[in-house]
Amino acid sequence: MSAGQIVSVADRSAPGPLRARVAGPLVVAAAVLAAALLGIALRPVGLLSAFWPANAVLLGLFVRWPRLATPAGWLAALVAYVVADVATGSALVRTLTLTGINLSGVIVGFLLLSRLQADDVALKRPTSVISVIVMVALASIAVGIAGATAHPFLFRGAASPGVFFFWAATELANYMIILPVMLTAPSRLQPAEWSRRIARVRPAEAAPLLAYLLSLAVTPLMGGPGALAFAVPTLLWCALTYGRAAAALLNLTFAVWTLLVIGTNPQAFGLSLETPLAMLSLRLGVMLVALGPIIVASVMAARDALLQEATEARKAAEDAMAARSLLLATMTHELRSPLTSVVGFSSLMSRQTHGPLGSPKYVDYAQSIELAGSHLADLVTDLLDTARLEAGRMELVSARIASGEVVEQALRLVRGLALESGVTVASVPGPWPDVWADPRAVKQVLINLVSNGIKFSDPDSSVTVSGEIVGDRLVIHVVDQGRGISPADLPRVGRAYAQAGDAESRRRGTGLGLSLSAELVRQHGGALKLDSTVGVGTRVTFDLPLAPADASGVSGAES
Repeated sequence: MSAGQIVSVADRSAPGPLRARVAGPLVVAAAVLAAALLGIALRPVGLLSAFWPANAVLLGLFVRWPRLATPAGWLAALVAYVVADVATGSALVRTLTLTGINLSGVIVGFLLLSRLQADDVALKRPTSVISVIVMVALASIAVGIAGATAHPFLFRGAASPGVFFFWAATELANYMIILPVMLTAPSRLQPAEWSRRIARVRPAEAAPLLAYLLSLAVTPLMGGPGALAFAVPTLLWCALTYGRAAAALLNLTFAVWTLLVIGTNPQAFGLSLETPLAMLSLRLGVMLVALGPIIVASVMAARDALLQEATEARKAAEDAMAARSLLLATMTHELRSPLTSVVGFSSLMSRQTHGPLGSPKYVDYAQSIELAGSHLADLVTDLLDTARLEAGRMELVSARIASGEVVEQALRLVRGLALESGVTVASVPGPWPDVWADPRAVKQVLINLVSNGIKFSDPDSSVTVSGEIVGDRLVIHVVDQGRGISPADLPRVGRAYAQAGDAESRRRGTGLGLSLSAELVRQHGGALKLDSTVGVGTRVTFDLPLAPADASGVSGAES
């Protein structure tokens, strides 16, 4: 039973707090005692003579599940240490001294690691392993100082820098091989869920693990010091495939396997392990090799987290855009009905269809209402079409149309605005062939472009529309003699709701016309280009596909 299960059991029913107070210390005692007895049992096996996993297991329990680090939890650990040593026949005073040395490193490590953020403790960031190494190294130094100080009493030998190094390095090696397993283990073990996951594993997903096991089997056959690194590539492969928890667990198996194999027959690997320092150096080397896959797995975890955040942010942005488009479509649709009434009734009044209004001023007012309503209706139409395009719901129906007729129709519709502004609009005679396009969309593009030219032109100037055939496209130019657009503002023009020029210019529209026109042209496979010179004017160019010789009927295309 894991600590996570004990905590979950403690939260399940009314007597939970009591269960937690009893079960938590029991888990700590059982885990520490089992780890200590394992270390004691493996002492005769050469290189594992300094293997003492109990400290790393205890530190991992308290850091990963802080609710276990109660006074009762610390007392349970102390009792487990004492029981394990007493079971080997160790004197009580010696046992308490060793327990104090062990707990000194755990206490320092717990105080330091508790200051790290949760993602660093779980080794989820590229720098997490470095942070944990620094904290654990300081804890190991504390053990080294305590061990070197007590060494004369424990082993009848003189204290020395070598003794300090042996204690500290041994503790560091144990920590860095075992602690990652504790920090990355699942919070709750669910056998049923793990069984389902294993059952769903495909052969390709099992390949890294099989390759790793094969490399371990071949290692004793290789011989020589180089054989120790034979499994490293497969460990890295496993880290890339399975993540942090699996990489940490496989690193532990690699360390134990390597030390057991070499401890049984070091001569086969060309190693001489007759001194404690030589054995310790090898254990530190194994520890450093094992850190590589953990670092790789941490980098991959950070990358996956960033990708997940980016995916969620993109989805949120798409949802927001969809909601905005729906709002625009709904509001503009609701506005069109009253605007139609305003424009229609004001037109009847300005024409005095049902008799004179009684005063010329009333006629002038009605004409102003009609003009303003028509302008507002055009803006609402632009908003509606923009919302439809953004939502992907605008349907274009392409057919063979006479480009010259569409140009003339568009110019007739803007002549009222041109007369009011004192601007001349005209089309240049030339090739106006049939094109394959949506007539309403093309007319709307021309109205938007010519209207912009009129709005931003001075009186007595002109706006001209011309066309030329380039390949299988009709290229249309709309040229005005207006004030032009500055190079600084030019990149902004064409983006939805973005406008250039002074405050007076910005009050003349919404910034939707040009962006809507560009999107409608794009739906026809063309592009809208804009060139402008301040004080000279602006040229807007777009292209449409020519109608094929045998084209007939209509074709619907939903954008």
